[in-house]
Amino acid sequence: MTSATISNWQFEVGTAASPQVLTSIEEVYSVSGVGKQNELIDVTNFDSPAGTKEFIAGLAEGSEITVEANYIPGATHQPVVMTAVDNGETRLCRVRYTGTSPEKTFSFSGVCLGYEIGPSPTSQNTITFTFKISGDITRA
Repeated sequence: MTSATISNWQFEVGTAASPQVLTSIEEVYSVSGVGKQNELIDVTNFDSPAGTKEFIAGLAEGSEITVEANYIPGATHQPVVMTAVDNGETRLCRVRYTGTSPEKTFSFSGVCLGYEIGPSPTSQNTITFTFKISGDITRA
């Protein structure tokens, strides 16, 4: 294995065991944005100021996350996450930034939506995992 990192970032997925053990997916080189967005609700009514609409924030929805890594056939944790996808499981996920002290973490329940292997004869072989945040994100 190489020592590929995303400049002090790690993406970890929990096991199905109790208590959960969080393990980094091997050789991750890209993680799409981790966050949430509030639904926009139109609350315009007859008492709204003339010619204007009014809005409020509704329920928040977590983002869909794409995690890209070098595919390692002998990896330990990549097949565990693939099986979680096969079984449609929701797992504890955590994104850790270890470049500060104390480190920063973003933890959430992630629905294991998909994986895709990208074989290549001229570049690295890749695996892409897709997760959907379910519920709130805990920042620490």
